[in-house]
Amino acid sequence: MSKETVIENKSTELFYDLACRSFSASWNMFMEVNGDGDANNYLDDPDFMSPFIIHVIDHIQNNFERFTTQEGNCGDIHEVNFEQVAALLVGHSEHFRK
Repeated sequence: MSKETVIENKSTELFYDLACRSFSASWNMFMEVNGDGDANNYLDDPDFMSPFIIHVIDHIQNNFERFTTQEGNCGDIHEVNFEQVAALLVGHSEHFRK
């Protein structure tokens, strides 16, 4: 049984949604380029996953205002809980296990 994660801050929720989509797109592209590798090996390697997640967070952080505006949303980057987003992205990465 999975427990539902509660994000109490709207800006963090918007950021996490964008980060999940960015993570998925980046992961799919990475696996397409490195298709001979085992996804689980990458997912289990903190020396790989930490920079991967940091890259996703940096990408969204640098484009947060533009992305939210494009989607008709409004968020404040200063209200985003980046530690929560990083922890949630670790959990999100489990969706890519083979």
